[in-house]
Amino acid sequence: MFKRLLLFSLILGVLSGCSLLDSVNQSLDYTKEAGTFIQEASQFGGSVQELAQQAAASTEAKEKLTQELEAMKARITEFKGIEAPAFAKTIHEKLVGLNDTLLTDINGYLAQIQNGVTSLQNSNIVQTVNKINETMDMIQNLQP
Repeated sequence: MFKRLLLFSLILGVLSGCSLLDSVNQSLDYTKEAGTFIQEASQFGGSVQELAQQAAASTEAKEKLTQELEAMKARITEFKGIEAPAFAKTIHEKLVGLNDTLLTDINGYLAQIQNGVTSLQNSNIVQTVNKINETMDMIQNLQP
């Protein structure tokens, strides 16, 4: 009887340890994924500004700009599908809200490009990307 109780306790201990390990892995995965997304958004913000300036004079740059905008839209959608661990829900919801704003900004800018306007002056893309960048410290400080 004692051996069975000991074996049962050992199994429970191992299983709860696996659960804890899974939780830590999920936390690390989310932190890494969110950090990568924020870095990609930052790079996107810089490249969009540069391409927008070039797009006024070059159809090739205009096409590249459109491709970059579409690629970021896809990345935003991908990031929104990530399930955040419980302790990161608030930050994730903030990022998803900013992503929704960025998606709206990108769609508006794509419409402007279709009408021949490549200037970023009437777009909030860069400001929204800057707000996304501000969440990086919060992501780096996440702890389960």
